[in-house]
Amino acid sequence: MPIKSVVLIAEAETDGNPSAAMDLAAVGDRLGQDQPVGVHWLVVGKHAAAAGEYLSESTGYPATALVVPPEKPLTGALLANLAKPVLADLRPEIIAFLHTSSAQDCVGPLAIALEAACITGVQGIIADGDQFIFQRAVFGGKWLTEIRAGDRPVVLTVLPGFFQWEDTKRQPGPLEIQQPSPSPQRIRLIEARASDCEAALGQAETVVAAGRGIGSQENLDLIHRLAACFPKSAVAGSRLVCDAGWLPYSRQVGVTGATVSPALYLACGISGAFQHLVGMSGSRFVAAINKDPDAAIFRAADVGVVEDLNTFLPLLIEALERNRSYTA
Repeated sequence: MPIKSVVLIAEAETDGNPSAAMDLAAVGDRLGQDQPVGVHWLVVGKHAAAAGEYLSESTGYPATALVVPPEKPLTGALLANLAKPVLADLRPEIIAFLHTSSAQDCVGPLAIALEAACITGVQGIIADGDQFIFQRAVFGGKWLTEIRAGDRPVVLTVLPGFFQWEDTKRQPGPLEIQQPSPSPQRIRLIEARASDCEAALGQAETVVAAGRGIGSQENLDLIHRLAACFPKSAVAGSRLVCDAGWLPYSRQVGVTGATVSPALYLACGISGAFQHLVGMSGSRFVAAINKDPDAAIFRAADVGVVEDLNTFLPLLIEALERNRSYTA
């Protein structure tokens, strides 16, 4: 049976344009390349009205915004409760989220409520006649597996950075704003706190990331000095660095950490595990420094330097500081 309808679900718990959702919009375009498919936004959260207006105008897809009362923090169970009536009207064969920590909380309850298939971490879509095959990584990114869902609908989470939105001029899509009254839920979110570290990573224009290749926690001083050479910068780390306690988990970049999209990403002593590459995949320019010439990070880098960090970073910092003094 061909795919006729796709719903893209965007969360709008925080204020501001949900620019990260444009990766999800690219999935709608990809699904419509080989057959006519109707794509619809479902935006849920406290700021759903503003986010829905931005997404419908930016993509041309129609949108339904479900404005959640401020005293009702969004949980997976609440989203499933609110989305189910709208999805019953739209009758989508595919429902897609961007792969985030909060989305992973939402897809399970929604798939159960809809009696749907669920595929997480999708990074590729292949058309096969009127069907689609979804690709996701297994064994730490060493292999790609291909999954064809026999049941409909299918609930997906899509990894950021693997689908690129083409910003072409489109007519704004229609927007419908609803203010549903959520029914009581068995699960209640008490409080959600965003750390200062997470905010800094999300707003940084330059991210300097440390991996186990820096050698020791003491060498983080070089990483902080390097980050200080750039305006609007932040220090991040790989999972192994955070597991070792060298940096707090709020600084972790990767599948189980933050997803960043700075203008410049400096990967220092990072091997390039798949989980980390997913978190930095939106970076516009990547420079990698690693003494192992076969490190996987070099395949994702625009510029690679094969050198010991303790030798190279002091020279790089000295050159940057000298240049900054000269331009000042």
